Amino acid sequence: RPRTSTRMSCASACLARATCCASSAPRSRAAPKPPSLLGRRAALSVGLGVLGGAVSPFPSRDDADALPLAPLGAVKSVGGAKRVGLSADEVAAILKEDLVTGQYFVTGNLTREVFDDNCRFKDPTNDVKGLSRYLTALGLLFDPKDSFVRLTSISVTSPTTVETDGTLEGYLRFPWHPRVDPYEFHTTYTLDPTTGLIVDQSQTWSISGAKALAETFTPT
Repeated sequence: RPRTSTRMSCASACLARATCCASSAPRSRAAPKPPSLLGRRAALSVGLGVLGGAVSPFPSRDDADALPLAPLGAVKSVGGAKRVGLSADEVAAILKEDLVTGQYFVTGNLTREVFDDNCRFKDPTNDVKGLSRYLTALGLLFDPKDSFVRLTSISVTSPTTVETDGTLEGYLRFPWHPRVDPYEFHTTYTLDPTTGLIVDQSQTWSISGAKALAETFTPT
């Protein structure tokens, strides 16, 4: 398992990179160039405003939706009827299918019915509340045709906890088509003890935020 001190959330870190890049368009129709240093700083400011500005860096559950995260929309119900009452083992089996077959970190193809609509998706620096918002974010990140999730382990570590490890690599959906080199992720899913639905997805990453940002600004 990757060292905790250097891991970041795979989804949230990528979202941070996506929002950073979204504000910097290519300079011309010629071969796109990475943004200038000034452009990078501006993009970073916008990205932090979208992510960190809407919520505090280490908010409580109530604070996570204190202000709307406008680009991701309001929290809304998605999917069919929630599959309440599942055991952690049953949820783990569904997550395994969603990660191995659904590749949901790069496609968004997850089983919505096992996630609470107000599920919280977080890492040490960012926090997004709402399954619908998270799915919107995933749609802005990786190009699913050229990106891959490889699950290396999944285990039930308590009656309300499932943990996974794996690797992810691919290309982001930006004009300069930046490549994300393979990195390791660790994800902890917390289940509500009453409903059995996933109410928290905490993700960490094996590479630093600085390296992630550098990859985002590097065209392929």
